[in-house]
Amino acid sequence: MARKKRPEEHENHERWLVSYADFITLLFAFFTSMYAMSSVHEGKFRILSESLAVSFNPSLYTSTKMQEGPRFVREQRPSIATEFKDVNAGNYKKIQTALRDLEKDKKLTFIVDNQKVVIRISETSLFKPSSDEIAEGGYEVLSEVGAALKDMPGQLRIEGHTDNIPVNTQRFPTNWDLSSARALKVLKYFIDAHSFDPARLSAVGHGEYRPIDSNDTPTGRGKNRRVDIMVMNGDVPM
Repeated sequence: MARKKRPEEHENHERWLVSYADFITLLFAFFTSMYAMSSVHEGKFRILSESLAVSFNPSLYTSTKMQEGPRFVREQRPSIATEFKDVNAGNYKKIQTALRDLEKDKKLTFIVDNQKVVIRISETSLFKPSSDEIAEGGYEVLSEVGAALKDMPGQLRIEGHTDNIPVNTQRFPTNWDLSSARALKVLKYFIDAHSFDPARLSAVGHGEYRPIDSNDTPTGRGKNRRVDIMVMNGDVPM
């Protein structure tokens, strides 16, 4: 018996339309993406860029859009220190009041910047020379400062500093050791005498490496020998 002949398949002359449709779809997606990347709303972009700039550098001015057109007017942003004082007005005033008399006696300096309030106490107001032993009148200074800071919110960082003259004693072979011991002495006093929460406190010694004046003169070296008690603002890390 003869084998039945298979019918010939009909050739599809329109298969190219499928490939063509895929190609057109890809082209459409490509040009749509290119347009989306190249089309930027200038006004929104400027607002975004300036907002990011201020976020990373609070000393810059903010920008607010004027009602009469697309121009921008610069207005000064309140410093973080101002916001800090506004939020903690009562406690801030308490510190100012407590330290006013000490400032008059030149036993300390009161400093405010964008991230912290600094109570700067000279070596002569706290410690005996080349020692972490509290000098006469030093506990009175620490007592007033501790009372003023006890109810302040936020973290306290205590930093010890020296001049560049080597101390080189048996107990303190370097200025690092001396500055660290002095910072730790203040920290322990706040805990023992004023019941500060230890979790709020940290102490560090910088030795001679963060001077605020020249070490070439006795006056400059005297300014560099100090303890800085820093009341940190808000979320500023320790």
